[in-house]
Amino acid sequence: MLMRTSIVTGIAAILLSTAALADSTPAASTAKPKPTQTSQKMADRCSALETQFDQAIATHGNVTKAAAAKSLRAKGATLCNSNKQANGIKNLQQALKDLGVKPNA
Repeated sequence: MLMRTSIVTGIAAILLSTAALADSTPAASTAKPKPTQTSQKMADRCSALETQFDQAIATHGNVTKAAAAKSLRAKGATLCNSNKQANGIKNLQQALKDLGVKPNA
């Protein structure tokens, strides 16, 4: 009887300690993850396209699609800042094309 109680107690201790370990793991962090090399390159590309647009709008601001281009530039910047760089880059490139400028990045 004492042997059975010892075995059951030992098994219960093992099971409870496993549950306690699983519960003590830290929860997912809400902090921004460190950028990978690829995401950093895309972020740099976003910045380069935004700068190119800002320079181009000064000389090409009178084209017919200038208002649409400004809207695309704002949307692209928002997407880039929301970690959706691929879509942001597409918008920024289209904004430059609407101005009649070839995107550099």
